[in-house]
Amino acid sequence: MIPKILAMPTTQLTCDKCERRFGIDDARAGDKVQCPICGDVNVIRASQVIQADVAGTVPAPSSSDAAVAAGYPSKTGPEADVLRLRPAMMRARPGSFFLLMLGAVGGAIGAVISGVILMVPLLIGCAIVALACIICLTVWRINTHHDGLLITTRRIIDREGLLSKNTSEIMLKDIRHVTINQTFWDRVWNVGTLSLSSSADDGVEIHMENLAKPLMVKGVIDMYR
Repeated sequence: MIPKILAMPTTQLTCDKCERRFGIDDARAGDKVQCPICGDVNVIRASQVIQADVAGTVPAPSSSDAAVAAGYPSKTGPEADVLRLRPAMMRARPGSFFLLMLGAVGGAIGAVISGVILMVPLLIGCAIVALACIICLTVWRINTHHDGLLITTRRIIDREGLLSKNTSEIMLKDIRHVTINQTFWDRVWNVGTLSLSSSADDGVEIHMENLAKPLMVKGVIDMYR
């Protein structure tokens, strides 16, 4: 009986992390493969697929890249940051935002006028209102600034907390469900809640409320999945 000869992969990929070379079969530009040595996820570049096509192993890929056409980093290049997202302030709670701004500005103006006409009790009251509103706005801003998502060409990283940090991430290739929830007023102000779950877990792994332009964000995620 003649032994069967196994065809060796003709497309060779160099790992971006450990820089070791390994063979891949049925390569297509934009596909993601895991390095068998270090486990890092690598993106197959168009040039590598073209070389394989010359050898007669796989068809030539399309050169179109929706991400590049939309003005974002290429899916086939090294990992790069795409979007940094933080919870919205004014869009998420417009009523609270405008009341706090009105209290801060109105209190400051009232304190100045009270000081000019020498009404000390009114000056103190206006100053307290202005200071309280400014403190609330500052705390609100700090909380939203330190919570957010980082979307790269390969993964989504969720960071929460100021003094204590909670970080989780999902590889884009593993995302199974992308859910956007919006109330009527959320649609008016173009905010919403983004929920992501991967193929490794049936539950929601990344959840972000008060996200501005959620449908645009979903479109960007879909381009890199």
